[in-house]
Amino acid sequence: MNYELIKAPIIAEFALFQQFLDSAFSAEEQLLKKVLDHVRTQKGKQVRPVFTLLCAKLCAAPNNKTINVAAAYELLHTASLIHDDVVDNTMERRGQPSANALFDNRTAVLVGDYLLSKSMQFIAETGETELYAQLALLGNILTRGELLQLQHSYSIPTEEDYIEIIKKKTAVLFTISAESAAISVGATVEQREALRQFAEYLGICFQIKDDIFDYTPNAQIGKPTLNDIREGKFTLPLIHALESIHANEASLILDAVKKRQFTEDFFYNIGSLVARTGGIEYAEQRMAYYKVEAEKALSIFSDSEIKQALLNLLEFTIQRKK
Repeated sequence: MNYELIKAPIIAEFALFQQFLDSAFSAEEQLLKKVLDHVRTQKGKQVRPVFTLLCAKLCAAPNNKTINVAAAYELLHTASLIHDDVVDNTMERRGQPSANALFDNRTAVLVGDYLLSKSMQFIAETGETELYAQLALLGNILTRGELLQLQHSYSIPTEEDYIEIIKKKTAVLFTISAESAAISVGATVEQREALRQFAEYLGICFQIKDDIFDYTPNAQIGKPTLNDIREGKFTLPLIHALESIHANEASLILDAVKKRQFTEDFFYNIGSLVARTGGIEYAEQRMAYYKVEAEKALSIFSDSEIKQALLNLLEFTIQRKK
């Protein structure tokens, strides 16, 4: 799936978004500018602003409020990554040193806070109380999601618990972006709800795919990275694997994780267990289920270039290689 083709219907709007976003990464203070310049080099495919602009354009022509929304949530996402790297003590982000690794934790947290404040500024500039309420709701749900994940750290969640964490940690940024995009162009209640549902299913697919990567052999080291289990996080491939074996064996694995007995043999056995029980295949099946649900959610919209771009983005999410 060609990502540039997905962006094609909103290429003009994306250029305006990019110009607007650049203003948030300019600063007079030397240290702030240095960190922002580094963070700017780590931008990914910017899936979320592309998604936001497409959602708006599916309902009506994007406007300045839409551009503000797209930029605000891209900044919020960037800030959350900076803060996550500090919390998780992550030293690398997209093949480069993370902000906390290159500078220090205090500087990274402050720059993350700066980007959060710019995000709030961009939403405030729309003059739409409802858009600001959406931003506040996002902060509320994200915090609850982080706490829910902490609650389940070093324990084996059910699949239902896992999906609930995903909804609150990953999918919520898609759902709030979609609803805010719809609000910015005066979409109907029915359109807003359809986009919210589509966004939630897309976000679930996005996170399941990321979790599959963790159990897929890394091209550089030739074996799975298993980063999540190192942090005490049990994701869908392993949850399914543990549900497929005897409770005593699952308890031994949980005990080893709690005691952080992370030997080479342990990781080899975890990888083998997931492979033997079809953990990756099961996760792919569940992702396929949510893909179908996402497609159903868009059924209220007439076929168009924009609708097809959103469906292609969904397909890209599932088929991506990293």
